[in-house]
Amino acid sequence: MFRDRPIESRSNKSLMITKTIVAVIFSIFAVVTVLTDTSRAADKGSIDVVLVIDSSGSMKKTDPLSLRIPAAKLFISLLDKDDRAGVVSFSGTSKPLISLTPVDNEFNKKKLFEAADKITSDGLLTNLHDALNTGLEILSKDEGTERSKIIVLMSDGMMDVGNPDEDRRLADRAKTNLAVALKDKGIKVFTIAFTEQSDIKLLEKISKRTKGFHNLAITDREFHLIFTSIFESLKTPEMLPMSSNGFLVDNSVEEVTIVATKDAPDVIIQIDSAEGQSHTYKSKGAGIKWFVSNSFDMITIKDPSHGRWEILFSAGENNKAYIISNLRLQSDFNQMHATFGKPVNVKMWLEKEGATIKEKDILDKIDMYVELSTPDGKIMKLKPYPVGKGIFTRKVASFTAGDYKLKLVAKGMTFERQKSFVFNVASAKQAKEEIKFKETEKKIREEMHPEDNEHPEDNKHQADKEVDETDETSWVSFFVRFIILNLIVGIGCFLYFKRKNLKNFTNLKAMLSPGKLLSLIKGKKKEEIQEEQEEQEEQEEQEEQESEEAPEEAEPQQEAEKEKVQEIQEIQEDESAPEEAKPQQEAAEEAAPESQEEEKNEIALDEVESGEEVKNEIALDEVESGEEAEEAAAPESQEEQESAAAPEEAEPQQEVKEAAAPENKEEKESKAASEEAEPQQEAAEAAAPENKEEKESEAAPEEAEPKQEAKEEPGSA
Repeated sequence: MFRDRPIESRSNKSLMITKTIVAVIFSIFAVVTVLTDTSRAADKGSIDVVLVIDSSGSMKKTDPLSLRIPAAKLFISLLDKDDRAGVVSFSGTSKPLISLTPVDNEFNKKKLFEAADKITSDGLLTNLHDALNTGLEILSKDEGTERSKIIVLMSDGMMDVGNPDEDRRLADRAKTNLAVALKDKGIKVFTIAFTEQSDIKLLEKISKRTKGFHNLAITDREFHLIFTSIFESLKTPEMLPMSSNGFLVDNSVEEVTIVATKDAPDVIIQIDSAEGQSHTYKSKGAGIKWFVSNSFDMITIKDPSHGRWEILFSAGENNKAYIISNLRLQSDFNQMHATFGKPVNVKMWLEKEGATIKEKDILDKIDMYVELSTPDGKIMKLKPYPVGKGIFTRKVASFTAGDYKLKLVAKGMTFERQKSFVFNVASAKQAKEEIKFKETEKKIREEMHPEDNEHPEDNKHQADKEVDETDETSWVSFFVRFIILNLIVGIGCFLYFKRKNLKNFTNLKAMLSPGKLLSLIKGKKKEEIQEEQEEQEEQEEQEEQESEEAPEEAEPQQEAEKEKVQEIQEIQEDESAPEEAKPQQEAAEEAAPESQEEEKNEIALDEVESGEEVKNEIALDEVESGEEAEEAAAPESQEEQESAAAPEEAEPQQEVKEAAAPENKEEKESKAASEEAEPQQEAAEAAAPENKEEKESEAAPEEAEPKQEAKEEPGSA
């Protein structure tokens, strides 16, 4: 048995098992921490972005104030510290102004701003193919990272290298071979056309085939709005809904960045805080950063006061308020292109410190809705439906080709949140063109990689990549499954090696006691651990002794139970005694009538003899008196018969009751039954003599009839 083993060997094994369990627990905590950090990093969506900006001479007309430069600075300022940015200028040829640079400090941001300031409008030509190819080369230098790779291409013209034939050839290669190469590298291209005279079809096809998005800026004052839209699509930042040029700041907001649109370059934007203080770029409070441009101002405020803030003297439209907060509105929407007539599914939920809010009483007080702006300018407010676990969903149908704006909004009593997206719905003609391009895309890959045709089984990179895009496996779920599998194996091995000791649950409880785990964590000495183990073993031995003494204490209880059983048997015997006496009583009652008949016969003979000696006259008198006696005796005999029948009817009822009574009744019920039977027996015995007298009285008139006949015979003679 377990207690017969040496104490030292048992303690060593228990110590080893306990250490193993502690190690497993800490491993789980470490893995969960890593997974949590990984999920948060993935949620930020670190990106590498290259801004490819047109520097051709035509930009003097389309962007006379060079508003594309502050718009690019705005985009750089909105990036996270984990992101990187680069700047390329192009006209007839392309020139990198700065390679990929982190935006994690003010010095790097200043270098990026200086590179953007070098953008001019002095170029003579517009080589879009070379500009995209330069961006591809920059982003391809660091392929080992998991960052999203983005190119933002801004241009106001068409492909122009001074040779129409070469223009057509380069334009065709840009939307076919170059687009396929960009897609294979996982690079998305966002294009911005500054005018409607640009080669919009070319820019649209490049963006769509690389899973990017195309934008059209009607005026130069829309540049910053397009850049904020691209930022929202890439980073899905947390935002505060704007209403009447104001927004509500709650206590979970750590930082707010405001983008206020101007009507004119000389407009001075004013911000009024929740406390009533007014701020401008000339007189701003502590902790406020202010960037001024001709078309917008960008204001960043650390730890803003709680309450409603107001934006004064702005254009009143397209103002933005980006925030950093632990209360976030989340969505899985990442679709930039939709099929005509096919609904788009939208999911949304709220998170507090990374955990989804699932409490129904809280969610019932929050107004969540979807706002959809259609290409024709209509705005629809749609209500999502709860599907459980704090998630809301809504399907949005798109039956008009063009660009859509999608806003997800959540409004509570003390907070407001917003997410903004854009997506494009292709027309039927555009959809057919893209279907045809799928076949062309395969041929292009074969031409670009002829070695794949020689060994197709050795290179399936593109096919595997497409499968991964459609059926992506989460690393988090992989690690979770791995941990669960190892836990199952570890627990199985533990139960197998400790299968004998597990029969005594106290041993398992002792091994997993909090005291022992704490002692290991605090690093107690081995001697202290052994002393604790010895004390636990002594307690176990005492429990075993108590379990052995338990049967001895149970013997008196068994004897008492036997005595109770004997008493019950005696009671049952007493109940059976009256039942045995009943046949004897019935036999005595049957014998009683026979003796009564003999006595009646003797009396009748004596009366006959005396009757012969009586004279005829006396006989006549007796006859008359006999008739009177018969009439008087008739009612009495009826009453006697009824009284005699009553006890006879009582006897079968008594027998039925006694037979129906259960034999296994408790002691009190059996005694009560015997006591009730005694008076009934006495009543039956008392009724027996009465029955005799009644039968004699009935026999008297019958005996008187022969006497009367004897008397009448002499008279007639």
